[in-house]
Amino acid sequence: MSKSKTPQYPQIVLLTLLALVFASCGKQAVDSEGNPVSSSIIVGDLGWKEITSLSSFNPIRVAGKAVADIDLPAMGSRCTGFLISESILMTNQHCIPTSSHARGVTAIFNHEKGVSKSSQRKYDCSTFIGNNAKLDYALLKCKNFPGRTYGVVELDDSQMQRGDALYIVQQNCDYYTDRNCDYTKKYSTGAITKVGDEYTHNADTLGGSSGSPVFSTETNTVIAIHHAGMGNNGRGRGLENYAVPMSKIVPHIMTNFPSVDLGDVSDGGNDDDDTPTQTGDEPNNTRSGATLLSGTSLTKRAATISSASDVDYYKIKVPSGSKVTVSIAFSHSQGDLDMKVLSSTGATLGKSASTGNTESVSLASASGTVYFQVYGYKGAKADYSLSFSVTKKVTRSNDTKEGATKISLPYTTSTKSIGTSKDLDHYTFTLTRTKSVSASISFSHSKGDLELYLLSSTGKVIAKSTSTKSTEKIVKTLGAGKYYVLVFGYKGAKGKYSMSVK
Repeated sequence: MSKSKTPQYPQIVLLTLLALVFASCGKQAVDSEGNPVSSSIIVGDLGWKEITSLSSFNPIRVAGKAVADIDLPAMGSRCTGFLISESILMTNQHCIPTSSHARGVTAIFNHEKGVSKSSQRKYDCSTFIGNNAKLDYALLKCKNFPGRTYGVVELDDSQMQRGDALYIVQQNCDYYTDRNCDYTKKYSTGAITKVGDEYTHNADTLGGSSGSPVFSTETNTVIAIHHAGMGNNGRGRGLENYAVPMSKIVPHIMTNFPSVDLGDVSDGGNDDDDTPTQTGDEPNNTRSGATLLSGTSLTKRAATISSASDVDYYKIKVPSGSKVTVSIAFSHSQGDLDMKVLSSTGATLGKSASTGNTESVSLASASGTVYFQVYGYKGAKADYSLSFSVTKKVTRSNDTKEGATKISLPYTTSTKSIGTSKDLDHYTFTLTRTKSVSASISFSHSKGDLELYLLSSTGKVIAKSTSTKSTEKIVKTLGAGKYYVLVFGYKGAKGKYSMSVK
């Protein structure tokens, strides 16, 4: 444990003792001038927020899916970690100082506010890969490929600059104030304040945040791993925090742990997914080696799933607002093949697993690089032909916040509908003064359950109505500013609705 200032009052002594119980151990470290640092600290006022306060479409919440609450039985403490591939978890070396400290380690990726313990699935991440004390990182392998469910982060080894905006996703709570608080998934924002051997930053953290990914606000890629802070005053408040740049860690991994393919799917033991482990020699057996499909269409490409461990990856660079469709044709009697569509982080976006001779997956409103995965069901082998098309999707202008329909209050309409499972209806209005706003929709619940959200100008969910009735209503007092109303179908439901905002 690191030393903190000698407390002046008995209650501070008590709070400090409690912190030692509920916080992770952290590291005994020094800054560039040799001053002692504590495990992690809050800089100024506590500014972190629950990640569930963000819209499910918010980039921070999407990136944070791969962040986990790590239980460390051998250490008698906890840390935060994140997936850098479908089965490889990164955290701090001071959380996993030796291979023996990996025994019994488990990770929960959905320890979030509002998620019951019974819904929080633990993954066994007890296989030690390696670590490095100087760069304060450790790598563990998890069973059952959690990255297929929660996605993976993208590591960015670019050199960052002072003033660059960042955010940290971590598992923590202010146990200095509330000893019984729940260390759910939270995010804090800040900036790089100094660039040296490591990054100094001012985003809020505490013990237990060790091993958290530091994301670039601009790119939503991981630029560093948080590991320490300085100046704990006995109540978790201090001067500054520190993170080790990925520009140092990534080359170290490539040199010292060459078997760790940041885009690979490793053997994680008993897998409850039908997708096989990749062990073949074909270059497109991993996501990082995916075959690039260029152009806007391809009629036929011959390929083969040649063994039970063979998996073929393809990638397509899709213009914003486009629809991409990939299909495979094969003889089911020869072998049953299936297909998935994956995001750039490896999260599953869709799957086709029928018992016919074709499989097809589409992704609407796509942009960036989209990955497709072809594999045999329960080890099946078969020849197949692949085709794809990329078309400019004709979208409703209000499918996105940027294309939201502008309305003036009071506003009523009775001719709207959620026409597809991906349909999102955005409306925007501006208030010049504080006002109590009432937004409601009416529809037939038996034909489709619709939901109603009220969003801030940045897309943060301010309020929502998600009942099982045929009406949804929100009443909220709002200050001057820009706001959005969002209507969509619960779990892809469709249906007509009328709306009133006044």
